[in-house]
Amino acid sequence: MRKVLLLCMLMVCTILAYRAEAQVRTISGKVVASDGNTLPGVTVVVKGTTQGASTDANGTYTLASVPTTATVLVYSFIGYDTKEVAIGDKTTIDVSLVPNTTGLDEVVVIGYGTQLRRELTGSVATISGADIAQKPVQSFEQSLQGRAPGVNVTTPNGVLNTPPVVRIRGVNSINLSSSPLYVIDGIPAFSGNNSALSSVPNNPLSNVNPNDIESIEVLKDAAAAAIYGSRAAGGVILVTTKNGKKGQSRISLDSWVGWSKPVRLYEVLGAEDYMLIKNEAVRNLNANRASVGAAANNREGFLPSYDADGNVVNTRWYDYIYRTGFSHSNALNFSGGTEKTSYYASVGYTGQNGMLKNNEFKRLSGRINIDHKVYKNFTVGARIGYSNNYNSSPNSGSIGDAAFSIAGLGRAPLVLPPNVAARNPDGTPNINTAGNGVGPGANTNPAPNYAPLVTGYYNPLVDLENNYFTSEGNEIQGSLYANWEILKGLNVRTTYGLNNSSFEDQLFYTALSGDGYATGGQAANYFRTNKRWNWQNTAQYDRSFGNHNASILLGGEQQRTQVDRWGASRTQVADDFFNTYQGNYTNIAVSGNSQGENYLVSYFGRLTYDFNKKYLASINVRRDGYSAWGNEKWGNFYGASLGYIVSEEQFWKDAAFSNVFNFLKFTGSYGEVGNSQGINDFASLSTYGSGLYGSSATLGYSTAGNPDLTWETSKKTDVGFSFGLFQDRVQGDFSYYRNLVDGLILDVPQAPSRGVPNNTIAANVGSMRNTGIELNMNLRAIQGKDFSWTVNGNYTTLKNRVETLVTEGQRIATATSGLEIVNFTEVGRSVGEILAVPSLGVNPLTGQRMVRKIDGTVVQYNHLGTTGPGSTGWTTLDGVNTTAPTQLADGIYYGPTLPKWYGGFDNTFRYKNFDLGVFIQFSGAIISIMAPNRACMTSASGTMKKIS
Repeated sequence: MRKVLLLCMLMVCTILAYRAEAQVRTISGKVVASDGNTLPGVTVVVKGTTQGASTDANGTYTLASVPTTATVLVYSFIGYDTKEVAIGDKTTIDVSLVPNTTGLDEVVVIGYGTQLRRELTGSVATISGADIAQKPVQSFEQSLQGRAPGVNVTTPNGVLNTPPVVRIRGVNSINLSSSPLYVIDGIPAFSGNNSALSSVPNNPLSNVNPNDIESIEVLKDAAAAAIYGSRAAGGVILVTTKNGKKGQSRISLDSWVGWSKPVRLYEVLGAEDYMLIKNEAVRNLNANRASVGAAANNREGFLPSYDADGNVVNTRWYDYIYRTGFSHSNALNFSGGTEKTSYYASVGYTGQNGMLKNNEFKRLSGRINIDHKVYKNFTVGARIGYSNNYNSSPNSGSIGDAAFSIAGLGRAPLVLPPNVAARNPDGTPNINTAGNGVGPGANTNPAPNYAPLVTGYYNPLVDLENNYFTSEGNEIQGSLYANWEILKGLNVRTTYGLNNSSFEDQLFYTALSGDGYATGGQAANYFRTNKRWNWQNTAQYDRSFGNHNASILLGGEQQRTQVDRWGASRTQVADDFFNTYQGNYTNIAVSGNSQGENYLVSYFGRLTYDFNKKYLASINVRRDGYSAWGNEKWGNFYGASLGYIVSEEQFWKDAAFSNVFNFLKFTGSYGEVGNSQGINDFASLSTYGSGLYGSSATLGYSTAGNPDLTWETSKKTDVGFSFGLFQDRVQGDFSYYRNLVDGLILDVPQAPSRGVPNNTIAANVGSMRNTGIELNMNLRAIQGKDFSWTVNGNYTTLKNRVETLVTEGQRIATATSGLEIVNFTEVGRSVGEILAVPSLGVNPLTGQRMVRKIDGTVVQYNHLGTTGPGSTGWTTLDGVNTTAPTQLADGIYYGPTLPKWYGGFDNTFRYKNFDLGVFIQFSGAIISIMAPNRACMTSASGTMKKIS
């Protein structure tokens, strides 16, 4: 009996085990793209559950223990349409995903959240991280030129890590900054040149490794940017770094190599032609002097020099200054995730050599991003990045406050004589032993006494072989967050972020020659710290009821920023052996000290609503309080927008043309945002500066404050439409924008009797506007299994006009590095147009330069001088003495200096696992100081400088 019972129990267990086995199954398969290439990292989930897996490097996946009750698998991957597949009785399911070429269903990062592109009513451009990861740049914003409509990027010179000039839909200020606000993983970042030296730049945005970037969003209109309120007038650029994805761990190595070299250098004379022309000039001088009865005793003193082998010296100074620079970059990253935790970690190193000798940029970076689901409704995470960058450059003469430097290497090959050797026979740099500058060679002064002819320009080898200018930075940028879903659709989130960086800048000038000659050598050290913490708290509620969908965001933010810099300069080196600050010097002086601090308190909100995914609306509001202001510390900013997806209407879907014209959305927005970027931290206060009178401490009135000073305000209007043709094979968007900037902060002249420093007080008095259109187009020209060709292009126009300044007829002059004044701003014209006296070339009868005055009179200049009453050297064409033309009285405007149109054109060809990209960026209708023989600047003394 006992044996029978045991046998029955065994049979029951076997049946139960079989039934349990039969209730689950294993499903496997492979996921490929429409072109047949495998897709790693695709998420495969059993619909209605959290059970899932990710495809491996071969595109395969396996789902174990899938319940027999499961009916559908969901396949999703960024950049591809989500696909649902019925399971049935299959255990092997292979799937092909179609690229989401329109991007309408892609998630777009907006301020303090995300939104589907289809539902966007603001103007937001997106640049994929993949589009910039392999670009040979130092900072990510350098690669934005031509990538997005409305975004114009200008690199001011060829020195590595020079911050580019980024303008979104034009210039938005005259005295303050027009740069956009940069937000990295939700935390506002420092930008601009943070180096204390005029010869080497340091851009803190270069601390972000472009390979770590997932996407970049550009918020252009008020509807998109108003959530950032008082900092959004110049637009907002949001940078999102990469996250890990659930599934198998991945490791990736990305590398690139490149070369840079100067192109389109000006053709300069060789030694033989140089001596021929210069001596011809001496003969002409003698002839001119003889014609007026003066002594014609100038000597043809431009003579050949010879090297040690007896060859005539023919120095091509370009060869001593420029080079072909080799650059490389390597980035290694690890990523992966589970049901609860996802991670992304990376290390990177780039070393780049510029086309100028001694110009170098290095960056070592590391990053870790992690998200962890503590409970099903509570998530925490961190974004932490560290970077060290090193910048070295010679004195190029092209960095902001060093432009047109006499010692600048950019100018040297254009002005140094080619018949003078760069080196002495012993290999040392050829310098003037009786003074400063390059040695004269065999050249003598044509004027009597015929002394050796010293040019006054420096030998660039002295700078390259003895001087140095370096800037090294260390930065940690990161944030911690916690997100709690209190109720379904209701999320509260707190984020605390830091952006701390330090910069050490060092320079040395040798006493041998050049800029350090007069001071007997110089060394200087500067140290700067940027400290910022930012704390954000938000609550967001998303709710759908019937055809109504709404999202409400409420939040608060506080931010504290501190910037300190101190330094010292030492001169008169005790021994040529010393070339660092720590050596022995005779003199020491404090240099470059500064201190600043500001605090921002904000409250903001956003409401988005749509009905049936057709009728869209959004409103953003923000109230900011800023410590730099006095009586007007608080300001209110907003942006509102509407959208209408016509193609979602039934009549459109039923129309015959809907197969061709499958998508159409209209949008419009208006709002007001502010600008405080670039304002002094204590602008509303009257301040005093300390000093010494002999050995006695003193205080001096240094700045007159204005307690009523407040934000500049930009009133932005935007209307446009988006479309898709041929089932989104062609898609694009068009926008018209208008931006009225009001309350520009300008210096208002004061009577000298008031005793105000500089006789000015800043006030909100000016206005200007920017208008234009934007067009963006994407085309899938060819989409085959092995070969594809996609085309992307964008085009933007810009018209800038100054509406009001302080006084009627006022001209605001902008000096180039404090050296010369070329650009002026005047009502009715674009910002910074060039004011110049028109040049008509050379009078063939007299050989004298001709220019045209404002009244139309043509005058010419005789460098030998004139005689008789009213002699100035200037005469009319019939020889009558006249007054000299001046820039302010006789100049006419050449402009604009801003591009009237710009854009980019990108072609991407893919064949199996190979791809080729051809990218062209363009801009036009710009007047700049570039080409000769268009106009000339004249001073009272009659000297001229050619401009275009």
